[in-house]
Amino acid sequence: MIGVPRGALPDDLRRVHQEVVRQRRVRANRRDRMADRACEIVRAYELGSELATARSTPGSILDFPHRTVSQQHDVAIDFPSVVRVVDRIGRGLMATKSPCVTQVRLSWREACEGVHVSLEVPVRSTCLVCGGRGAVWNDDCSMCGGTGTEPNSHVVHLSIPPGVRPDACFCFAVNPPSAPKTDVEVHVTIQ
Repeated sequence: MIGVPRGALPDDLRRVHQEVVRQRRVRANRRDRMADRACEIVRAYELGSELATARSTPGSILDFPHRTVSQQHDVAIDFPSVVRVVDRIGRGLMATKSPCVTQVRLSWREACEGVHVSLEVPVRSTCLVCGGRGAVWNDDCSMCGGTGTEPNSHVVHLSIPPGVRPDACFCFAVNPPSAPKTDVEVHVTIQ
């Protein structure tokens, strides 16, 4: 969380602005790297299916030892659901999540003196039945409906400083156990 004290100098404001810009660049770079990795996985899967149909020459990488008929039927290596999983991963990487926006109403006295407020932030936690996979064997999970997450709430104790102004906005992130990081925006209104 980045903040600026009352009466901050221009150098302090410049430093905070540079820190916010740097954090946004780091997040964008991390998201781009993850999207590139997802594309590599898809390409590797497609290439793997092409290699399986290619003919091998003696001594090549594809020259596998011959198996007996009983060994050939021991294990079925067929993953038709991989494409669906990779598509789901890709959608999760490319989606930009909007922050959880909530409003806190304060009296003038609370705004002048400062107050501690408890908020319930809605988060998506890992499904306990499927462990976040979204499926149990070949069927979609009955608890989460195939998403791998289920709705939950996380209690946050926010300390609002004395002298807060109307329409002030506090931005922070919560990272509860078994749930991804959730950005939160709290808007203050004074009655």
